[in-house]
Amino acid sequence: MSPHKQEIENYGHDVNDFEASPFETIRILHDRSELHKVHDQLTFQEKLELAKYDLQLIQNAKKMVEHISKAYDFNTSEKPREEWWWHLDQIAEENLPFGVTSFEQGEVI
Repeated sequence: MSPHKQEIENYGHDVNDFEASPFETIRILHDRSELHKVHDQLTFQEKLELAKYDLQLIQNAKKMVEHISKAYDFNTSEKPREEWWWHLDQIAEENLPFGVTSFEQGEVI
């Protein structure tokens, strides 16, 4: 099994978990940043799975922002826009374009 498969699965579970405390839920933003760092090491299937979970997070954006905002102020984020999950509030308000998946010569980017 790939060293990142379990990390992706954990992230996938967490994007739909609103039972955890807001402080625990913030961890998914950090986890997603770690996956972003190793994106080039992921297999094609892992990239597809990650993109699927990203879309779930985006679909849950409003609810997730409401949940996380109890412990995190999105307005203070200094993360680059390419790490769109740190700007989930803007996605929830439809003010930030995002690129979850694109195909380029058979590659998921």
